[in-house]
Amino acid sequence: MKYAVEAKVFDNGRMVARVRPARDGEESGCTETRSCDVWVDVFDSEMEAIRFCNDYKRG
Repeated sequence: MKYAVEAKVFDNGRMVARVRPARDGEESGCTETRSCDVWVDVFDSEMEAIRFCNDYKRG
């Protein structure tokens, strides 16, 4: 199983990040919406994803 870190960066500077199971065939990338940018990074291990998510939250 792969894991994804999904980070939403809102126009006002607020950021929310979470770890979730990756969807089948999901790849890392960015999507822009009206209110935020959604960044997805896919990892092979849950531990890697958790570390990356924690780094996002510190930044």
